[in-house]
Amino acid sequence: MPTKPTHRLELDDLDLNIISALSTDAETSHKELAKRYNVSPGTIHFRVLRMKDNGILGESKMKVNLQSIGLKVTAFVGIYLQNGSKHDFVVAKLQRIREVVRVHTLTGQFSLLAEVVCTDREHLRSVLYDQVMQISGVDRTESMISLQEEFTKDIHVPYFA
Repeated sequence: MPTKPTHRLELDDLDLNIISALSTDAETSHKELAKRYNVSPGTIHFRVLRMKDNGILGESKMKVNLQSIGLKVTAFVGIYLQNGSKHDFVVAKLQRIREVVRVHTLTGQFSLLAEVVCTDREHLRSVLYDQVMQISGVDRTESMISLQEEFTKDIHVPYFA
């Protein structure tokens, strides 16, 4: 788990290049990056560790094609809480539901927005009624079923650096 930095880490061009390369392909080896940027693999290794320790780089994962493993329905579920004091409790309970893959705390209409992946609409109904709505503190939900994901956009460094 990354430590909380006490100050903002200054990033140079090499750091930004490493971030950009790894955000495009997290499997790029340190050896390949070293060759690309004309430094030693040890330098790349040190920079990556430093950026992980400072919370700049997180864990990397393979992207799974959910449709190919039978998860054909994605829904975004707005969750209204009975009161704000239940927030942490509800989030902890949602985290235990395997079909809930992402949760955001929001301003505005809903307290929480959950992304839920299911095999079909009946499976979604079961998750909503038998699990989400049974959590103490959940007042009601409002669901939006995704018809199609149009795109996912990565933010490339140094855009925000």
